[in-house]
Amino acid sequence: MKNALYFQSGGVTAVIGATAAALIAAHQKRASGRLFAAEHGLSGLMNEQLVDASALPEPMRLALSQIPGGGLGSGRTLLEPYQDNPAQWQRVRDVLVAHQIGTIYVNGGNGSMDTAAKLVELGQRFELPLQVIGLPKTIDNDLEGTDTSPGFGSALKYLSVSLMEAARDHCAMATKPSVFILEVMGRHTGWLATCGAVARLPAQMAQPLMLFPEVVFDPAHFVETVKRAFAKHHACVCVVSEGIRTGDGQFYAQQNSAARYGHEQLGGAGFAVAHLLRSALGVKVHVAIPDYTQRAARHVASATDITQAEAIASHAVALALQGQTGVMVNIVRDADAPYAWHCDAVPLADIANRERTFPLAWIDQSTYGITPEALTYLQPLIVGEPTLPWRDGLPEYPWISWPEVARRLG
Repeated sequence: MKNALYFQSGGVTAVIGATAAALIAAHQKRASGRLFAAEHGLSGLMNEQLVDASALPEPMRLALSQIPGGGLGSGRTLLEPYQDNPAQWQRVRDVLVAHQIGTIYVNGGNGSMDTAAKLVELGQRFELPLQVIGLPKTIDNDLEGTDTSPGFGSALKYLSVSLMEAARDHCAMATKPSVFILEVMGRHTGWLATCGAVARLPAQMAQPLMLFPEVVFDPAHFVETVKRAFAKHHACVCVVSEGIRTGDGQFYAQQNSAARYGHEQLGGAGFAVAHLLRSALGVKVHVAIPDYTQRAARHVASATDITQAEAIASHAVALALQGQTGVMVNIVRDADAPYAWHCDAVPLADIANRERTFPLAWIDQSTYGITPEALTYLQPLIVGEPTLPWRDGLPEYPWISWPEVARRLG
């Protein structure tokens, strides 16, 4: 079992290619055997859709480090409990043995770390000499056990820049009371909604109101807050997490799913809040939903985020060479000012399937804002701009051509 395997799972990020490229480089430099990669996550492993990542030409590896999304493809197939699907476990075992894979690197979020933990159990169940190392990745920043997760800093930076620009546009057109709403990802956690505070808006403009899933959404109180804001500014800016809920625990968007918003368009939480404000205040409301763009904007990625994405890959290989297994690489913030960090490891059993929410103590519920302590945590994560190759006015994002691996099983 001399070879290794890498796969990505869950939603991709702007810097996941940097992690993959750095892992390839670290493996080529320090490890023996081949490094395979499974296309489209666990399903690619089971379908034996493997490529030889260790044979990827250097120009392709460098391109991989600079493109958004998954140059390898991702997926949402998870490893089910053995008693629920023993055939799935047997298939994974057979592919691992057929290709002599003894080390698995799983790059993903909390669900992916659960799959990584189950892969440790799979090795024990089938008596395989298997090492499993998790690599954190998520724009939601909801992984436990790590100060931050690669992907978050870049998504936060893109959203903050977008809000800075859109808010000025909205302010320029606000001759009478109107609202701009930016709906961001985060069904259970509001980390990305903090772009409303990270974005530097001039003091002459109304500061954004932020709605978090961690705080019960009170429609009446929010309407009154917006109404008071109009006493000072015609332009009101709001950032809405897609997962905001009311006191009964229901998603606010689901409660309004039968309503029609704007141009006969059904929407999510942002459109539901827009409908509320239109009905209660009779004001004009614009809604923007970044969707994929907030996790794919490599051109405005955070250099800090890229550096951390590469560092976790290098540390993962080091852990494997030390013989460790059943751990996830984590990022630890040092006490040194202004900002310093290092990589370490945390047991998968401690973090798998756990969700880190935005701290309630960091939310100022009276102003729909966040505390200075929260800003101190967030601001270093967006620092630095990447250097990218550009051609004809656009970033150069080539398609990655992987060396294929012959299938050994039916």
